This record gives sequence, C-alpha cells and structure tokens, in this order.
Amino acid sequence: MSAHNTPFDQIRNNLNGRDGQPIVFGVCLAVAKRLGIETWITRAIAIVATLFFTLATAALYILLGLLLSETNARTTGFFRGLKIWLQERWDTIVGHSHDSGNDHGRAPHS
Repeated sequence: MSAHNTPFDQIRNNLNGRDGQPIVFGVCLAVAKRLGIETWITRAIAIVATLFFTLATAALYILLGLLLSETNARTTGFFRGLKIWLQERWDTIVGHSHDSGNDHGRAPHS
C-alpha cells in the first residue's frame, strides 16, 4: 500500500467530494472555507456530531444553511421544492379520500 492510498486517505478523499461541489447544502464546505481548514474535517465533525446529537446537529446545519450567504440559495431552494412536493402528496391523498367517500352506495350531496 502506498503512502497516498491508505484507508485514512480514502476516507478523506470521500469526505472532500469533488472540488467546490457541496454534498447536501454546502454548509461544511462553506464553514471549512471560512475557517481555512480542509472540507473533510468539517464533514467528519458533522457526521460524528450527528451520531451523538442528531436533532441539534440537523437544526444547526439547516440554520447555517439558511444564514450563510454561500448556502442560502441552495437551502431555500431545497425547502421550496420540499414544500411543493409535500403539497402535491397532500393533494393526492386528500383527492383520493374525497373520491373514495362517494363509493358507499350513497348519492352525493346536492
């Protein structure tokens, strides 16, 4: 095994991702650039924090995604898309329940 192909190097390369490409909202990438450290370090910290403090880490990640100028557009875009998707699912569920409500042999209300 060469010095550049250790398991640690493989993990670091996977956590770094492609240059400039955010994995989720780009929070770890933005924080790493602001602190002047490698991206894999912030991603590793985020993963470990998520294991022990899941809700707090998720909340902080989303909050940072909304507050950091580098990640705001991507984060708000995600939540706009999520809202649309949820609304479509809700409309489908409600639409099916209204349609099935008339199948009980009763005449629809006038």
